[in-house]
Amino acid sequence: MDVLGSGLAALAIGAVLVVLHTRPQRSVRATDQVEEIHLNDALFVPTLLMLLPWQSFTVVAAASIAGSLAARRELVKTAFNLGQLLLATAAGITVVALLGARPSASPNVREALTGMLGALTLTVVSAVAVRGMVSLATGDPPLLREIAKRLVPAAGAVTLGGVSVIAIGAHPWSAVLVLGVVVFVHRAYAASVNELIARRQAERLQHAIGSLRTHTDPERVRVDLIAAARDLLGAGAAAIVEADDPDPPRSLSAPLQAGERLRVDQRRGIDHWDERDRDTLVTLAGVAGDVLRSAELIARLRTITNSQSEGVIALDLDARITFVNPAAIQMLGAGQDTELLGKQIRDKLTLRHRRRTIDFASMVTRQFVAQDSDGTLGPPDGDTLDIAYSITPLRADDAHVGAVLVLRDVTERRAFQDELTRRALHDELTGLPNRRLLLERLDHAIVRSASSGVQHGLLFLDLDRFKLVNDSYGHLVGDKLLIEVAHRLLGALTPADTVARMSGEEFVVLVEDADGIDQVALVAERLLDRLSEPFEIVGHHVSMSASIGVGLTSSDQSADDVLAAVDAAMYAAKAAGRNCYFLTTDASVDEARARLDLEVKLRQGLKENELELHYQPIVATREGDVIGVEALVRWHSPQRGMLAPLQFVPLAEETGLIVPMGRWVLEEACRTVAGWTQSHPERRPLTVSVNLSALQFAQHRLVEDVATTLEETGLPASQLCLEITETVLMGDTAATQATLGALHDLGVRVAIDDFGTGYSSLSYLKRFSIDVVKLDQTFIEGLVTDPVDIEIATAVLRLSDALKMQTVAEGVETEAQRLMLVELGCPYMQGFLTAKPLPADDFVTFWDGHHTDAAPAALGLRQLSLLPVDR
Repeated sequence: MDVLGSGLAALAIGAVLVVLHTRPQRSVRATDQVEEIHLNDALFVPTLLMLLPWQSFTVVAAASIAGSLAARRELVKTAFNLGQLLLATAAGITVVALLGARPSASPNVREALTGMLGALTLTVVSAVAVRGMVSLATGDPPLLREIAKRLVPAAGAVTLGGVSVIAIGAHPWSAVLVLGVVVFVHRAYAASVNELIARRQAERLQHAIGSLRTHTDPERVRVDLIAAARDLLGAGAAAIVEADDPDPPRSLSAPLQAGERLRVDQRRGIDHWDERDRDTLVTLAGVAGDVLRSAELIARLRTITNSQSEGVIALDLDARITFVNPAAIQMLGAGQDTELLGKQIRDKLTLRHRRRTIDFASMVTRQFVAQDSDGTLGPPDGDTLDIAYSITPLRADDAHVGAVLVLRDVTERRAFQDELTRRALHDELTGLPNRRLLLERLDHAIVRSASSGVQHGLLFLDLDRFKLVNDSYGHLVGDKLLIEVAHRLLGALTPADTVARMSGEEFVVLVEDADGIDQVALVAERLLDRLSEPFEIVGHHVSMSASIGVGLTSSDQSADDVLAAVDAAMYAAKAAGRNCYFLTTDASVDEARARLDLEVKLRQGLKENELELHYQPIVATREGDVIGVEALVRWHSPQRGMLAPLQFVPLAEETGLIVPMGRWVLEEACRTVAGWTQSHPERRPLTVSVNLSALQFAQHRLVEDVATTLEETGLPASQLCLEITETVLMGDTAATQATLGALHDLGVRVAIDDFGTGYSSLSYLKRFSIDVVKLDQTFIEGLVTDPVDIEIATAVLRLSDALKMQTVAEGVETEAQRLMLVELGCPYMQGFLTAKPLPADDFVTFWDGHHTDAAPAALGLRQLSLLPVDR
């Protein structure tokens, strides 16, 4: 090749090399620290074959210097690159010369192969120099592996260069075609390199971001962020700086969070940053800012929640767990937080609300807010925990960064609530449903009757003489008996049936979907059979029976109506002799229903003040002067008119209404007589007798109530006489003595009513504090004609005198009876002969004509009043 041709070739090749070096493209390496163009390898073939040695050195040096200037490399890097390229070029020229090839404008195949070998030598020497220096400086992957990776694209480029040299040598006009191929290959290769670099960079960026999100310690996030920035951008230095800190030349920064920026500096490989670097840094800093804000929030959460019993879980925007406190770790059954952090919450926690699994990912996205909602923690088929949960969006710098989930174990609270509900709906003693729960089920059954036409059986069961067991053996035995009765009733029924304890000894059984009244009657018989077997209770052999009312529900009846019907049937069974059942369709139920109706009206009458007192005078048998009255109750019913005591007092005794009724009678009688005493001070004060039932006498507050009544009404105790029957004395002797003694201490006198008709012992008169004996009218009726009655009356009077008691004859209706009593020495009497029981105003009129002055001159004290005498 002549000098001119050689010079032109040198200029052409040098120009292309300079262009390639001044428009650098990154190599496909993870570190991106050295700028190289594999197309250079293709140009080394014509450089070594077509140029003289000094020309080869010149074009290589020019291209290297031009590239360094374009990249603004430091002088040291420029010198290193120039030196290693000149050394590599010398190695390539040496190989070509040793193989006998000389510079030629049209090399043959052999010379082309020689040039290709020289070009590969140049490439290897350059790679060894560059990669070796990089490995020493950065600790990047081993040298040999990197050189091997470098040879693959270099061999392809050298082959392209050899083929191009042969084609141009044989056909100079093909240079245009070769140039087009070279440009196409260059662009295609550059595009593939850029795409691969972008993909690799994106993968590494995603990996770095994922790694950052696993940390909840702010300091750890900062350390890893700085390391990731250096690695991703090939920077020699990276730091988190204040936002107003000026960036030094050739550095790159991006906003991190309020008041901070992420900065990288000392770019490795090339000395400037491109748009891809800037995008990478901005993306990394943006995500890291969110992670850092979350980490700082979590750090504060950790400080607050480590000692809390509630489980606290922080979630990021992807519903991944970023924080758990110790309580949450325990609730989720994990050993430590590393088992949970970074995991999707749906994989670690199953929380259901009303049988629906909660989608926390959706809640986080929608910024859902829940406060103290109920849920169940755990799998449907495994162990569960009752939980109250709250979820609140988590914000940092006005940005939504996730959510905080708070779990509170409410197992004990829910168990307590369930227990309260159970107690509200169940009987405490027997554990059976109570009246409230029975009515709920009965209402539901009646509704079903209306829709389906089915009927349900109802049985109202009352234990016979249960009070006798309580009084005889005590409440402990009574309670245990009720428990055993409940067990037997349950054992006689199916699981679908309901047995409830209404109150006391009353039970109700609901038989749903009954097949007619006959089936329900069979249930009643089965219950009676079970209860007829003796009970062994705390060493006592107890026999028990029951009275049962049986009926069917109807869609046109309310629950209360059905209950009232079977209750009436139960009373009919009790009236028929007990230990049997009656159907609501039986005729005798009407009487029981009327009795129930009377009870309801009597209760209402007590509230509406429908009761009134009539007063029957007690007079001196001889003179006829009024010395006292007996207060007798009457009921002025709006529906039935004036009712005598026999028409409602027994019912009051049976239902317990006698207690409030008796209290009213006592208060009203004392108030009335006290008023008479105050309005007629010139007259001898009257004594008022008030009847006490056995149930009233057994009340532990009786003495207290009497004392309170006397104090409130102003009646002196000496003017009050309480009448009891002989049966009261047959009860608890010690308790009776104590009560009578307490009344005597108050100054109140006690009378035995209807004496001689009971079964008490005469010794009771001596043993108890009795002041007055009332001779029953059964002995007064035959007093004139029957010698036996005369002897009995005489005996009672003598006994009373001996015991220093006063005697009042009851039911005196004829003058002959009065004269006989005078003859026998009976001081006082009462009866229709004197007056029937009178309303208060009528009695005052009667009293006006039959009174004794306060200070009589002729009559003794005992003849004028029922005052106590010394005993």
